[in-house]
Amino acid sequence: ENDVAIHSCDVIIDQFNEPGGWSQCFDNIYAIEANIPQELDLYIPSAQEELYNWVNGPNRQFEAGFRIIQSGEWGDYDGFYLMEGDSIPIKNYWLDVVLSEIENNRPFAILGAQYDGDKWDAFYEQIPISLLHHTNGNGIYNTSH
Repeated sequence: ENDVAIHSCDVIIDQFNEPGGWSQCFDNIYAIEANIPQELDLYIPSAQEELYNWVNGPNRQFEAGFRIIQSGEWGDYDGFYLMEGDSIPIKNYWLDVVLSEIENNRPFAILGAQYDGDKWDAFYEQIPISLLHHTNGNGIYNTSH
């Protein structure tokens, strides 16, 4: 149990249910725990050059979330949109654009943009090719197969 995390979830759910809030766009919101063991729940950006699993926590969170949604326990979904916690939509009607992209690009396994940052410039030559061309976490993920 993490009191800070529980409080944060409660605040988000309360805001969701406020008049004029996100409840106008979505039927419901759930706080689902990933239950990542503490020793695997790592996010240490300052150690990204020395520690291969410096970002293991967010990766395990994604994996757990995908499996939970794919299980059908929380509803019957054929996909989901993951918006990383540090993302802030800046375009009006951005969600309509996301829905349009889904319709225009079906079928797909993953629909998203390739990472295009500069945080890896200092050690770019040492990064495996599979990581160089990875999709950033913000994307639509097909769970139907």
